[in-house]
Amino acid sequence: MFKVKRSRSVIHSVAHHAVSALSWLHPRLGQECLGQNVIELNFDLLNSNITNQNFVASNETKMAFNTLKSTFERIAEAEGVEVNQLVNASISFGFAKDHWPNYCCCSCTSSSGKFVSVKVDGLGNKYGLLSTVRGLYS
Repeated sequence: MFKVKRSRSVIHSVAHHAVSALSWLHPRLGQECLGQNVIELNFDLLNSNITNQNFVASNETKMAFNTLKSTFERIAEAEGVEVNQLVNASISFGFAKDHWPNYCCCSCTSSSGKFVSVKVDGLGNKYGLLSTVRGLYS
């Protein structure tokens, strides 16, 4: 049975991890996005692929995303969320003007149609108005 509270915990943990240096994505991902004029990059956590057309990721970025997928699966298992009950799980990174993301949005949808989404800023805090202001003036 799909558990919304547990799923929200999973995607929050994944989003928080994804913006940290522990994910091995940053600052390389931001540099690649800025170099290719990509403002938002999307990654499918279930199928392990970047969904932006024409985005060319380095081998290091691809490996970091594959590791992020494994981290997602490990956290889901620890929280008691079965990945096979999900029809969608994705993560998006937004880049305003810097190589570090100004936000990260992680979401999932269960096979029963329940949708859960979490958005954090580049520091892993809940994204909100102050996150936007900080991003503009930092």
